[in-house]
Amino acid sequence: MPILSTMGLKKIWCAPANSSNTSQFPAFGNTWFDLGDVYKDTGSLKDGDPDEVVHESETSKKKITLNGNTPTTLELTLMDPDLNQLAKYFGGTITGNTGAKHWIRPRRLPYVERAVLQQPEEGLVIGCPNVVIKPKFEITYSKTGICLVPMVITYQDELHAFEVASDFDPTNSSTSALPTA
Repeated sequence: MPILSTMGLKKIWCAPANSSNTSQFPAFGNTWFDLGDVYKDTGSLKDGDPDEVVHESETSKKKITLNGNTPTTLELTLMDPDLNQLAKYFGGTITGNTGAKHWIRPRRLPYVERAVLQQPEEGLVIGCPNVVIKPKFEITYSKTGICLVPMVITYQDELHAFEVASDFDPTNSSTSALPTA
């Protein structure tokens, strides 16, 4: 029996969240796009601690612990983004033509819901149909520095994991749909 291991990161795909049902992934096709180049060894999918409510008796040792939702985040750093990517994640508009473009970052991030799928080099594709991306700048101005954009992608719905074919590509509308429950 083959062993399924989830290793490495091949690509992260995003699309506008499904407006009619944000608990379902959008259809495959040209609405899906590549998040961008992820800086080596910065991608990390993490669960936080769930909210916990503890009820304790005053007169006995009875104790009831209730767990709330488990927050999940994907933390990564985008490497050397272009102006189109900056406008996509920070908001704002680009003016001018190639070679003379101008972008102004707004002071407030826009609220945009997206779907995300993380495709590993090998193994399970993991994603969420409704996330929010929070980017920030981190540029080191030195001869070894580079423009980096750390991002926290907050899952706002349930985590989904899929076994898919190795040629999986959600930008291609002829790609078979994700398996459903």
